[in-house]
Amino acid sequence: MNMRPVVKFILLAEGFAVATYALGWWVVPLIAALWGLLSRDEARARVAAFAAMTGWASLLLLDVSRGPVGVMASQLASIMKLPAVGLYFLTLVFPALLAWCAATLTPTIRGGRAN
Repeated sequence: MNMRPVVKFILLAEGFAVATYALGWWVVPLIAALWGLLSRDEARARVAAFAAMTGWASLLLLDVSRGPVGVMASQLASIMKLPAVGLYFLTLVFPALLAWCAATLTPTIRGGRAN
């Protein structure tokens, strides 16, 4: 089994997490755009989207370990008229969509082939 793609994925996911923690959500499309330019993988946009989602899931797990995230999520979800699970879902879909769009559009804009 070739571990190289798995290692790339883990590094990309944690790159999304660390950069988001340090700089904010707006670095997600920047990292994904760079990944889209550098990766030769046909599934680069899907990999970037899943890695961004995984990175943000690790940030959520970090928050859960620090405090009462469930209480805050249920209060915020009730304000937004959503179930709490819907709030978690939207929290993970947001970086996935940002990453997918950036990793798809950047090679296309540059003149490469998108997936």
